Amino acid sequence: MRSYLQLSASSEPGALDAVARRYRLENGNSLGEKDELFGPPSAPVLENPEFQTRWYFKYFLGKMHQNYIGVDGSREPYLLSVVQEGGAGLLRAILFNKMGAHKIYLPPSAWSSGGGQAPTRPTVKQILSQFPAMERVDKVPREITCAELQKDVLLLEEQEGSVNFKIGVMLMKAGQKTDDEMLSNEEGDEKWQRFISLLGDKVRLRGWNRFRGGLDVKGDMTGSHSIYTMHQGHEIMFHVSTMLPFSKDNKQQLERKRHIGNDIVNIVFTEDSVHNTFNPQCVKSHFTHIFAVVSEVEGEGYKLSVYSDDTVPPFGPSLPCPPVFNDPQLFRDFLLVKLMNGEKAAFQTPTFALKRQRTLDSLIRDIYAEHCSDHKVPMLSRRALSDVWSGGAGASGAGAARTEHFLHIGQALKLDAVLRGDAPTSFASTGCGGSRRAPWEGRVWRAAPLPATPICAEQMSEGRLLLSTTSNTYILEESGTTRVVLRWEGCVRTARVTERAGLFRVGARMIAGGGSTTGGAGGAGLYALPVQELCAGAWAMRPLQDCKHARLPRTKTAHYFDLLETGEGGKTTLAVAIGRRVMIMIEESKTENEMGFEYVHIKDIQLSESPILIKLMDGEVEIMVVGYKHHWEVLDTSTAQSIKRAENSEDSGPRRGTLVNALRIGDERDGQIVLCYNHTCHFERLTSKGLESDGEYDFHWTTVPAAVVCAFPYIMAFAEDLLEIRLVANGSLVHAACIPGLKLLCGRKDIFYVACAPEYVPLSREFNPCLSLHDELVKQMSKQSGPYSVDEDENHDRDYYSPSSRTAPSENNSASSRSSSISSEQENMRPPLQRMAPISPPTSPQVLPENSGRCVRIYKIPQSNLSAGAYQRQSVSADQVVTSYFSDRPNSMRQRLAELRLDSKSRGGGDDETL
Repeated sequence: MRSYLQLSASSEPGALDAVARRYRLENGNSLGEKDELFGPPSAPVLENPEFQTRWYFKYFLGKMHQNYIGVDGSREPYLLSVVQEGGAGLLRAILFNKMGAHKIYLPPSAWSSGGGQAPTRPTVKQILSQFPAMERVDKVPREITCAELQKDVLLLEEQEGSVNFKIGVMLMKAGQKTDDEMLSNEEGDEKWQRFISLLGDKVRLRGWNRFRGGLDVKGDMTGSHSIYTMHQGHEIMFHVSTMLPFSKDNKQQLERKRHIGNDIVNIVFTEDSVHNTFNPQCVKSHFTHIFAVVSEVEGEGYKLSVYSDDTVPPFGPSLPCPPVFNDPQLFRDFLLVKLMNGEKAAFQTPTFALKRQRTLDSLIRDIYAEHCSDHKVPMLSRRALSDVWSGGAGASGAGAARTEHFLHIGQALKLDAVLRGDAPTSFASTGCGGSRRAPWEGRVWRAAPLPATPICAEQMSEGRLLLSTTSNTYILEESGTTRVVLRWEGCVRTARVTERAGLFRVGARMIAGGGSTTGGAGGAGLYALPVQELCAGAWAMRPLQDCKHARLPRTKTAHYFDLLETGEGGKTTLAVAIGRRVMIMIEESKTENEMGFEYVHIKDIQLSESPILIKLMDGEVEIMVVGYKHHWEVLDTSTAQSIKRAENSEDSGPRRGTLVNALRIGDERDGQIVLCYNHTCHFERLTSKGLESDGEYDFHWTTVPAAVVCAFPYIMAFAEDLLEIRLVANGSLVHAACIPGLKLLCGRKDIFYVACAPEYVPLSREFNPCLSLHDELVKQMSKQSGPYSVDEDENHDRDYYSPSSRTAPSENNSASSRSSSISSEQENMRPPLQRMAPISPPTSPQVLPENSGRCVRIYKIPQSNLSAGAYQRQSVSADQVVTSYFSDRPNSMRQRLAELRLDSKSRGGGDDETL
């Protein structure tokens, strides 16, 4: 990893101001790249895909929703949009302020008053309180019913960046060192022609009606042809230097530089296979932040190096080592995804972030000034969410006309964006590299309906699953075998398995629907049973009352426990929370004991209040993370002393809440703890001096998760009917899916979850799969019977079932796996955008499980698919994450990211002699 210092190339009047810029080099040799922080190179993943991040276009526009305008505690204006999906009370909300768009997903349970009562409709103030820094809004915002406001809100969302991309491509011949020399090349050799043909299709610019990337399509003022392609739903226009107008009298080639110099990302195709002649200092541009240096190595393939401005946050995918691609199509997929991710990351740099902040501030202030005068626009001042859009008050007469007008404006805006090609859609391809299966896609592990509602599970050896339900505890096998091992009638609340024992926390009996009864409370406690006897069914016929001899002493009122196993055959530590006390015990082998083992009490640790979560973590010092209702603390288990404690009143960081999970990342000597609470994933760095906040890497979920698991390089949040997957390294969203009935079973090894089978999910409406989106929109908008809600990506939202049971969007897999060349007859019409056909309910449904009315199935995500180990290494435990990856390296996640985010103070700038 090397860095360079860019100096002003000239001091003449009119020259660029002297700007010291540093670049980081990715060539596959750094630790961060070798450890594949962004996943394996063979499966490039598009970060923050627009079809999942552009919420207003996808979920709001063309549907009935509400918009509010107000000012926060700092007297800064903001705009809030809220939409209700379906009839179950699910809400999505977007808060626009000068810092950008903040999104939250609010399931019905967020407003449940408890006691089995139906969720109540939240107030606007309650919704605002879910956003960071909006907990104390004194004045309730005002609702704006003006239909034309939708255009302004859509404009706010578009400030996040363009859906389509323009990328500069330059040819660097032998001996050339400056951008003027590279831009003066009139033509290239056979390798150059082969490379630009690999990038995309050669298209005629005159009359071109798709994304043009700033090129002239009327009078050939910017050349007659260019290179164009579409990849994963994004249109890309390449500004190829040899295709742009050339001037013999202009050595600087300003016409070419006007386009290529204003591109955030440039590709430099060089004849130098060593990649040591290109210097990013030679390109004089304040706008270009990323350079991809490409060369064709005879007999090996394409070689790639990437230079990024030091202010650009790290982005994936990681380059292979060595960075040579034998397969041209794999190289093309990797390069396009890498450059698109790079441009998105570049928008977070100060150069673009400050401009976007000023633009958003100006737009929101203009909206506030325009719509917050009572004599201009009719206002509806309601404290709670209105029933106007859900068919309540105002559903007839003037209210119905206003609703129809509102829908018509939204649908027209949506259709216009689709026809312009500016819609954030996923029609071209939605997976990794087209038809290739995404690593996080779950497969049906058990298709048969479950015998009862699942409560908890634990993965055992040989691919078996220990499952506790509201009836009994079973051992399931993928082959379909189901054996009852415990008949404790729904009393098992948590289960864990070690090499010797199966541990079960027993509480009040769970019943269908998630409630509980007092039955079984007399046998409450923590039970330890021999694994071999458990698997053999020796305890299957024993009722709970006859198993009290297996209950650990002093654990009758235990409400939480955790295990820590240090390697195969190593020490097993057990922590049991009982009120405000945590008992620490060690598992020891005792052949004379009836069970064959014994848990020896070591010490008690007194806490300030009753914990709701405890997590044991190993390292140089064994620690325990304790989660309370509104804060957390980290304890040294050997001394019982607090290493760090965070509370609302003491911590200056984000607001604290119920700790969902604590995960360990890194090796034993230097690593990080990921604390998940509220919508936040917060990083704490483990050092010899204690814990240090690593807030630089904090990120936020769109909803409060019920469970969080980590399978490096991904971290996954399981919420009510929502799965969200992000990269650990930078928090970028890679996938989100609505999954009815979603519940995590276990994730310490492979990830198992249950979800409602897709054929039992009612479809919201009928859709003709033979029609394109364009035809469907025109058809629905032409109807006079009433408005129609358009969602161009609805079926993608139903991508919760196993991909093997659905039809993926088709993509041309021939030659270049991209859009085929556009003939002259096709230039006047945008190709139809295809949709997946909905799955019809079966005529003879299977027996449904108790309490739900929906058939749930068990799905499995093998951790070997998610981790880099799928290609080079073995998978590891999700709780230990990457300990085995870096056992021979003392580098933490922070240090490895530092290799990608160079410290200018500790590394000197490069010069021409060091290149």
